[in-house]
Amino acid sequence: MKKWQESRNYRKIRDNSGNIIANMITADGVDVAVTDEVFEAYAQMDRRERYLSEDVPAGKVLSLEQLAEDGVQPDYVGAETAPSAEDCCFAREDHHMREERSHLLREALNCLEERDRQVITALFYEHLSTRECARRMGITQRAVIKRRDRILRDMKKYFEKNAA
Repeated sequence: MKKWQESRNYRKIRDNSGNIIANMITADGVDVAVTDEVFEAYAQMDRRERYLSEDVPAGKVLSLEQLAEDGVQPDYVGAETAPSAEDCCFAREDHHMREERSHLLREALNCLEERDRQVITALFYEHLSTRECARRMGITQRAVIKRRDRILRDMKKYFEKNAA
């Protein structure tokens, strides 16, 4: 084991045959199992940090004068050119969550009767008022409101049942 590996807070757990069975990151003294993507992003961040710390000799003080002599523009000092590992993981999770919710919404809309789907489309996709929707469908505004409320109640039940 290399010196830097002794102090790292992440590791792969292997079974007797050498297959990886878990990726662990220790945070605040607690081992947390993470996905391969999170583990790789975290390990990459750690390698980058080690690389940067090895690049600056121990005990050397960085100064703006030295940076100017080295030709480094002050605008770029500390500027990250890539998003952090956490930002990448959160963005990926958000994207997957939005896809799942969008898929669930399409399924819920497909389960509606045609008239109900027309009401939802008019109100929430075409942004018509209840009055305009009622006029278009040839029913009263009160009927549109009642139908909308019933549909939303039914869809809420559908999401609660199918989201888990």
